[in-house]
Amino acid sequence: MLVFAHRWDEAVAQLRSAIDLDPGYSFDYNYLGRAYAQKARWSEAIETFRRGLALEGNTELWSGLGYAYAASGHRAEAQSVLDQLRAMSKEHYVAPYNVAVIHAGLGDKNAAFAELERAFAERSYVLAVYLNTDLNTDERLESLKSDPRFGELRRKIGLPALD
Repeated sequence: MLVFAHRWDEAVAQLRSAIDLDPGYSFDYNYLGRAYAQKARWSEAIETFRRGLALEGNTELWSGLGYAYAASGHRAEAQSVLDQLRAMSKEHYVAPYNVAVIHAGLGDKNAAFAELERAFAERSYVLAVYLNTDLNTDERLESLKSDPRFGELRRKIGLPALD
Protein backbone atom coordinates (compact mmCIF):
# COMPACT_ATOMS: atom_id res chain seq x y z
CA MET A 1 0.00 0.00 0.00
CA LEU A 2 2.90 2.37 0.65
CA VAL A 3 3.98 2.02 -2.99
CA PHE A 4 0.47 2.78 -4.20
CA ALA A 5 0.38 5.80 -1.86
CA HIS A 6 3.73 6.98 -3.31
CA ARG A 7 5.37 6.98 0.11
CA TRP A 8 8.66 5.76 -1.31
CA ASP A 9 10.97 5.98 1.71
CA GLU A 10 8.50 4.20 3.96
CA ALA A 11 7.86 1.61 1.26
CA VAL A 12 11.58 0.89 0.90
CA ALA A 13 11.99 0.43 4.66
CA GLN A 14 8.91 -1.79 4.97
CA LEU A 15 9.71 -3.92 1.94
CA ARG A 16 13.34 -4.42 2.95
CA SER A 17 12.08 -5.65 6.34
CA ALA A 18 9.59 -7.94 4.62
CA ILE A 19 12.33 -9.40 2.42
CA ASP A 20 14.51 -9.96 5.48
CA LEU A 21 11.65 -11.96 7.01
CA ASP A 22 10.86 -13.93 3.84
CA PRO A 23 13.47 -13.56 1.10
CA GLY A 24 11.61 -16.10 -1.05
CA TYR A 25 8.49 -14.01 -1.70
CA SER A 26 9.02 -12.55 -5.18
CA PHE A 27 6.36 -9.85 -5.13
CA ASP A 28 8.14 -7.96 -2.37
CA TYR A 29 10.99 -7.53 -4.85
CA ASN A 30 8.55 -6.22 -7.44
CA TYR A 31 7.27 -3.45 -5.20
CA LEU A 32 10.68 -2.66 -3.72
CA GLY A 33 12.05 -2.32 -7.25
CA ARG A 34 9.22 0.05 -8.12
CA ALA A 35 9.93 2.17 -5.04
CA TYR A 36 13.64 2.35 -5.89
CA ALA A 37 12.76 3.29 -9.48
CA GLN A 38 10.58 6.17 -8.32
CA LYS A 39 13.44 7.44 -6.21
CA ALA A 40 15.68 7.19 -9.34
CA ARG A 41 17.86 4.65 -7.53
CA TRP A 42 18.24 2.79 -10.80
CA SER A 43 20.99 0.32 -10.00
CA GLU A 44 19.15 -0.77 -6.84
CA ALA A 45 15.87 -1.05 -8.76
CA ILE A 46 17.45 -3.18 -11.48
CA GLU A 47 19.24 -5.42 -8.98
CA THR A 48 16.04 -5.83 -6.96
CA PHE A 49 14.02 -6.87 -10.01
CA ARG A 50 16.78 -9.32 -10.98
CA ARG A 51 16.73 -10.85 -7.50
CA GLY A 52 12.97 -11.29 -7.75
CA LEU A 53 13.29 -12.84 -11.21
CA ALA A 54 15.79 -15.36 -9.84
CA LEU A 55 12.95 -16.58 -7.60
CA GLU A 56 10.12 -16.44 -10.11
CA GLY A 57 10.08 -15.27 -13.70
CA ASN A 58 6.68 -13.60 -13.60
CA THR A 59 5.83 -10.92 -16.11
CA GLU A 60 5.31 -8.17 -13.53
CA LEU A 61 8.93 -8.49 -12.45
CA TRP A 62 10.03 -8.51 -16.10
CA SER A 63 7.89 -5.42 -16.68
CA GLY A 64 9.45 -3.64 -13.71
CA LEU A 65 12.93 -4.51 -14.92
CA GLY A 66 12.14 -3.32 -18.43
CA TYR A 67 10.70 -0.07 -17.10
CA ALA A 68 13.75 0.53 -14.87
CA TYR A 69 16.07 -0.02 -17.82
CA ALA A 70 13.98 2.25 -20.05
CA ALA A 71 13.54 5.08 -17.57
CA SER A 72 17.23 5.03 -16.68
CA GLY A 73 18.27 5.38 -20.33
CA HIS A 74 19.26 1.76 -20.99
CA ARG A 75 17.16 1.42 -24.13
CA ALA A 76 18.88 -1.69 -25.49
CA GLU A 77 18.33 -3.57 -22.24
CA ALA A 78 14.68 -2.44 -22.14
CA GLN A 79 14.25 -3.69 -25.70
CA SER A 80 15.81 -6.99 -24.66
CA VAL A 81 13.18 -7.33 -21.94
CA LEU A 82 10.44 -6.61 -24.50
CA ASP A 83 11.94 -9.36 -26.68
CA GLN A 84 11.94 -11.70 -23.68
CA LEU A 85 8.28 -10.97 -22.98
CA ARG A 86 7.43 -11.52 -26.66
CA ALA A 87 9.16 -14.92 -26.53
CA MET A 88 7.40 -15.78 -23.27
CA SER A 89 4.03 -14.93 -24.84
CA LYS A 90 4.42 -17.90 -27.18
CA GLU A 91 4.33 -20.23 -24.17
CA HIS A 92 1.96 -18.47 -21.76
CA TYR A 93 -0.07 -15.32 -21.25
CA VAL A 94 1.75 -12.00 -20.97
CA ALA A 95 -0.50 -9.16 -19.87
CA PRO A 96 -0.46 -6.29 -22.38
CA TYR A 97 -0.45 -3.87 -19.45
CA ASN A 98 2.98 -5.14 -18.42
CA VAL A 99 4.29 -4.49 -21.93
CA ALA A 100 2.67 -1.02 -21.99
CA VAL A 101 4.61 -0.04 -18.86
CA ILE A 102 7.93 -0.64 -20.62
CA HIS A 103 6.86 1.31 -23.69
CA ALA A 104 5.80 4.18 -21.42
CA GLY A 105 9.27 4.12 -19.85
CA LEU A 106 10.81 4.25 -23.31
CA GLY A 107 8.65 7.26 -24.18
CA ASP A 108 6.90 5.33 -26.96
CA LYS A 109 3.37 6.51 -26.32
CA ASN A 110 1.92 4.94 -29.47
CA ALA A 111 3.16 1.47 -28.51
CA ALA A 112 2.08 1.98 -24.89
CA PHE A 113 -1.45 2.94 -25.94
CA ALA A 114 -1.61 0.05 -28.41
CA GLU A 115 -0.89 -2.33 -25.53
CA LEU A 116 -3.38 -0.58 -23.25
CA GLU A 117 -6.02 -0.92 -25.98
CA ARG A 118 -5.17 -4.62 -26.19
CA ALA A 119 -5.66 -4.84 -22.43
CA PHE A 120 -9.03 -3.12 -22.84
CA ALA A 121 -10.05 -5.59 -25.57
CA GLU A 122 -9.11 -8.42 -23.21
CA ARG A 123 -11.17 -6.79 -20.43
CA SER A 124 -8.16 -6.55 -18.14
CA TYR A 125 -9.23 -5.64 -14.63
CA VAL A 126 -5.98 -3.77 -13.98
CA LEU A 127 -7.06 -0.89 -16.19
CA ALA A 128 -9.83 0.15 -13.81
CA VAL A 129 -7.31 0.16 -10.97
CA TYR A 130 -4.21 1.58 -12.63
CA LEU A 131 -5.86 4.17 -14.90
CA ASN A 132 -7.91 5.58 -12.04
CA THR A 133 -6.06 8.81 -11.33
CA ASP A 134 -8.01 9.25 -8.11
CA LEU A 135 -6.18 6.17 -6.84
CA ASN A 136 -3.04 7.07 -8.83
CA THR A 137 -1.63 3.64 -8.17
CA ASP A 138 0.81 3.28 -11.07
CA GLU A 139 3.23 6.15 -11.34
CA ARG A 140 4.96 4.50 -14.31
CA LEU A 141 2.17 5.72 -16.63
CA GLU A 142 2.49 9.36 -15.54
CA SER A 143 3.86 10.37 -18.96
CA LEU A 144 0.65 9.16 -20.63
CA LYS A 145 -1.85 11.11 -18.54
CA SER A 146 -1.67 14.33 -20.59
CA ASP A 147 -2.38 12.45 -23.84
CA PRO A 148 -6.05 12.62 -24.96
CA ARG A 149 -5.97 8.84 -25.52
CA PHE A 150 -5.57 8.35 -21.77
CA GLY A 151 -8.82 10.18 -21.09
CA GLU A 152 -10.57 8.31 -23.89
CA LEU A 153 -9.46 4.96 -22.52
CA ARG A 154 -10.63 5.99 -19.05
CA ARG A 155 -14.01 6.93 -20.51
CA LYS A 156 -14.32 3.58 -22.29
CA ILE A 157 -13.75 1.66 -19.07
CA GLY A 158 -16.25 3.80 -17.18
CA LEU A 159 -13.99 6.13 -15.23
CA PRO A 160 -14.81 9.86 -15.02
CA ALA A 161 -13.17 12.36 -17.34
CA LEU A 162 -9.97 14.04 -16.21
CA ASP A 163 -10.20 17.67 -15.12
